[in-house]
Amino acid sequence: MPKKIDHAERKDQIIDAMFRIIHHSGFEKATLREIAKEGELSLGSVQYFFPKQKDIYMFAMDVIYQRFEERMQKVAQVNQGGFENAVRMLKQIVQANTEEERMENDIWMKFSIMATMNPGFHATKDRFREVNLNFAKDILKMLYNNGYINNPNVEDNANSLTIFIHGLVFESVIYANLYNNQVIEKEIKEYLRKICN
Repeated sequence: MPKKIDHAERKDQIIDAMFRIIHHSGFEKATLREIAKEGELSLGSVQYFFPKQKDIYMFAMDVIYQRFEERMQKVAQVNQGGFENAVRMLKQIVQANTEEERMENDIWMKFSIMATMNPGFHATKDRFREVNLNFAKDILKMLYNNGYINNPNVEDNANSLTIFIHGLVFESVIYANLYNNQVIEKEIKEYLRKICN
């Protein structure tokens, strides 16, 4: 009797293989054939789940998005107000504790750049930004409610905070040797101190 395949597990295996290729070699190398090879699967097995290249890209972007949302929900559930909590929340976006976290930031950045050049991915790219912007608004409201900032001016400040965080992600990916967890925390604290009372 043939072994039953866990579809979710197999998709995870395929996506993990794709992520490794994108991280080390870029999108150009992330063909279905190379993904199958990296995942030690047949090409037919990969095509069964993802018939077209776009299918696997869309699914992979959703995986990154879901992981991000899960992290944000975890930190949002910790009901602590204050400056240090804002720092902790922002560090969930700019991750640098493990190689896996760094790889995820690298892939997120590469997906974002790829999505700007392909109209079929614009909606997903815009959804990422909207989630980041809303998260920034939540942080600013928390700081305001705890007396750390006088003028919430949430829209403008949330946009600036989002730009800062995206820039820090970019820097930490491009210059990984310069950005460890302590440096990232220091940069976040310095930025927040500028907007706090």
